[in-house]
Amino acid sequence: MQKQDFIAYLKENDDNYEFAEAPHEGVAGVFVKNNMYETETHFADTVIQDLALEELIQATHQGKNIEHMTRVTGYFSKVSKWNKGKKGELKDRHRVSEV
Repeated sequence: MQKQDFIAYLKENDDNYEFAEAPHEGVAGVFVKNNMYETETHFADTVIQDLALEELIQATHQGKNIEHMTRVTGYFSKVSKWNKGKKGELKDRHRVSEV
């Protein structure tokens, strides 16, 4: 992908992304902030050239784009499929974590 095309995409989606062209540790590139996942990623110019747009955007998630699943009801189910009441019940539950 061309750097100017990547920057054009970020400008078109300025509600989701903020960016600044700046070097990181002497390597020229673009810093991208993903507002949804609250991540910041530096893309070197050479990386931008080597990857497709979809791969660059996925890299801004930094592993935070996951589907929440739980076993509250005795089986695994996607929380996104739950009704409002069941989601509220999940928020009210006390979480226990082992140390």
